[in-house]
Amino acid sequence: MSTPSALTITASRLVVPILAGAILWLIARWLRKAKPLVVSDQDHGTIAPDKVTAWLTVLAGLGMAGAGGVGVVALIQDAHPTLGHWLIALAIVALGLTIAGFMAPSLTSFHRVRWTDASIEGPAETFGLTLGLRRCRIAWAEIARTGLTATGYWYVEARDGRRVFWSYLYRGNGALLAALAKHRPDVKTPNRPG
Repeated sequence: MSTPSALTITASRLVVPILAGAILWLIARWLRKAKPLVVSDQDHGTIAPDKVTAWLTVLAGLGMAGAGGVGVVALIQDAHPTLGHWLIALAIVALGLTIAGFMAPSLTSFHRVRWTDASIEGPAETFGLTLGLRRCRIAWAEIARTGLTATGYWYVEARDGRRVFWSYLYRGNGALLAALAKHRPDVKTPNRPG
């Protein structure tokens, strides 16, 4: 078995972070330019995460995991792998799988937020850095306040503590805020983070 050359090790230490940074930059650029969904009016609508961005994020996470996996395979073949190299390779695998896993529900209907002239319905909890799978419906009249989580998700909260969460990055967020202002002009809307 051959030992990787200094050039190979240096290239692997540079390529993975540069590639990861470029992918994250492209995703952020896409999000800033995404067009909102078309909703019929303020009484009915649906907002959801952008599917293209969600797919890109999941694929980027899987790509990172794959790059880390290549590093693990290279370490298996290395005659003298160091603990540091193992930790870096495994951390890249874990980070990639975490990114893909947290974004995967955005490819389904779990993170959609719907509203009618009577209520708003959507994700009812957060799970780490993302939204959970449990959902709830809150009548407009039951909304007591709005808020912002530490991870940047907005929510409306009923008097009994039930919440519906969404991200200001969702396509069509402005239409939801307009519906909230129409149905509950007395409730202050959340502020955009940053």
